[in-house]
Amino acid sequence: MGDDIAIFTVMSKSNAKPSSATVGNPSATARLEALAKRFLTPGMSRVAKRVAVPFRYRAQLRVCREGFREHGHKYTHKVLFVAGLPKSGTTWLEKIVSSYPGYGEVLIPEVTRHELASGGSHDFDLPPDTFTRFKDMLVLTKMHVHGSPNNARVLRDSGVPYVVMFRDLRDVAVSNYFYVKNTPWHPEHRHYAGRTVEEGLAVFADRTLRAYADWVISWQANRDPERSTIVRYEEMLADTVGSLRRVASTFALPADESTIRDLADRFSFRKMSGGRDQGQADGTRFVRKGVAGDWVNHFTPRLRDVYKQSIGQFLIDHGYEKDTNW
Repeated sequence: MGDDIAIFTVMSKSNAKPSSATVGNPSATARLEALAKRFLTPGMSRVAKRVAVPFRYRAQLRVCREGFREHGHKYTHKVLFVAGLPKSGTTWLEKIVSSYPGYGEVLIPEVTRHELASGGSHDFDLPPDTFTRFKDMLVLTKMHVHGSPNNARVLRDSGVPYVVMFRDLRDVAVSNYFYVKNTPWHPEHRHYAGRTVEEGLAVFADRTLRAYADWVISWQANRDPERSTIVRYEEMLADTVGSLRRVASTFALPADESTIRDLADRFSFRKMSGGRDQGQADGTRFVRKGVAGDWVNHFTPRLRDVYKQSIGQFLIDHGYEKDTNW
């Protein structure tokens, strides 16, 4: 949800239609986010976002049509999909893949409306026409939707290849706390505002943790292994080039050594964070720290017990721990 503020802040100030340059300009997004945090209340921000959704969607589709006209002949797959667990590096992957010439980022408006109404989109079921509506466009669409039988079926019927990305849920919890606490337009903001890290991580455990574990399980159970691949955030940090090579292969995108290494360099943490080194945190920024295992710096003994009770076996099953002695 971080990129959306660039659009609805512009609209709330000027009632103008957002340009495609504003939609995709990270520096403009950061400046407008800062203005929104300073001048708009959380309620005003959410209302403005609802108003902006159709304008954003039309602007995104326009970019994707233009991209298809110029570059559509180069690619096997015109529509690509990333299913990402929130706060798991999926925006990083989205920016990398959409940098292939011609592809534009699109989020269907139904997802944003669901997020604003329910607090998230991890339980959202895709409409049957989700992908068929993108005729004659080059589209990358990233969503936080779960791997329900419906969503797996919609993807299968459309023939769209996809990547599923997730992360150690303890690190997800930490990243979520800092992001939501500092994002007043986020629908979960009121549950984290004014809370300490320990309190916020307890809130996450109570409200969201088990649902996120079920999200991972759902994709592993229902995804089509012939048309998809799983990428863990930790793998992408440790071997960005290798992970991007797998992603490019799944999407049938150019994957020569020069292209992949150039992408890894252009979208490194240092460049995406504005010059910070990996591990140098800025809790107010969307790109916060860029490391794995940061949860150990924030979990108290009490939080460890709470998380073990909820996802102790999940962490073992998915290779994040050997046992519950952590």
